[in-house]
Amino acid sequence: MVCMAEEIHKRHSIIKVLTIVQWVLPIILFFMATGFEMGEHIIYEHNSISPAFISEMAIFGVVGPVSVWLVLRWVRDNQRQLEIANAQIYEMNFQLELRVAERTAELREKNQALEDANKELQALDDLKSDFVSLVSHELRAPLTNINGGIELIARHKDKLPERKQAVLDILRDESARLTHLVKNILDVSLLETGKLEPIAGPIALQPFLRTLINSRIHTNKQHTIAVHVPSNLPAAWADEVHLADVIINLVDNAIKYSPNGGNITVSAEQSGDDIIIAVHDTGVGIPTYAQKHLFKQFYRANNNNNREVYGHGLGLYFCRKLIEAQRGKIWVESTGVPGEGSTFFVSVPVIYELEDESILDPFN
Repeated sequence: MVCMAEEIHKRHSIIKVLTIVQWVLPIILFFMATGFEMGEHIIYEHNSISPAFISEMAIFGVVGPVSVWLVLRWVRDNQRQLEIANAQIYEMNFQLELRVAERTAELREKNQALEDANKELQALDDLKSDFVSLVSHELRAPLTNINGGIELIARHKDKLPERKQAVLDILRDESARLTHLVKNILDVSLLETGKLEPIAGPIALQPFLRTLINSRIHTNKQHTIAVHVPSNLPAAWADEVHLADVIINLVDNAIKYSPNGGNITVSAEQSGDDIIIAVHDTGVGIPTYAQKHLFKQFYRANNNNNREVYGHGLGLYFCRKLIEAQRGKIWVESTGVPGEGSTFFVSVPVIYELEDESILDPFN
């Protein structure tokens, strides 16, 4: 701004000089031409005023100075226009700098407000996580005692009347469901805060999946559950406990959303540097519009066929978080047509055996 003001002042001074020169220079030229012509024609040649003297005075004493005056005036006018333009540019630049300064101040205030709001949200999120963690821990102890008491009573189940046995079965199922919910909530809270880190290692998927599925086959007589895993499938690199949680969750969902029984297939195959585990059912299916929201927290598809299916919308969200923590992916494919069912896919990194029989860790 200071440099611009100095430049305008300098140009204004030039106009003053041009104005003075515009008048002084033609006058000087007029007197110089008059003196020269009079000296030449009257003094040296002793001639009176002649046509030659008049014509030369007209050219050098009048036309010349007037031409110089006109040229200098044109230069001065252009310089004045340039000064006006520069003054306008200066004013625009000044106003622009004022607006930029005001906008910068506003943005700083807004940025500070956003930072303060972000800190408050972060504090609330931390408080929520701490609260969820505290409540989950506090619920675990009484639930453990309740489950233990139910199991003790279940040892003498045969001695109870049939009606009480049915009540005991309901208590056992509901207690197990509540325990599973509390575990999921606590694990999700730990995942979101970065406190739950997967401990990856090599997993031979054929025996791993068969063991998991056998535990569901013995407790489920309504569905046919099959496992198809090639014997030469390379080992997967994943957290065994958390991968088991994901697969069991998907299989249990397949059972729940196939209320009339049907076939459930768990398969695995290699695809490039990943192993794809698929859980397919022949249940009610998932509407197309709901598939992109399915792995969000607390989301449940609005399907008329699953209104009576119990759930909190945390299972698939928990599965996504666990798989992403292991550098894998999870997705679903379904036509949404009842009877055609759904297929959930889980990808985890493949692991190759080296010549020295050491294992390559794809996480590094």
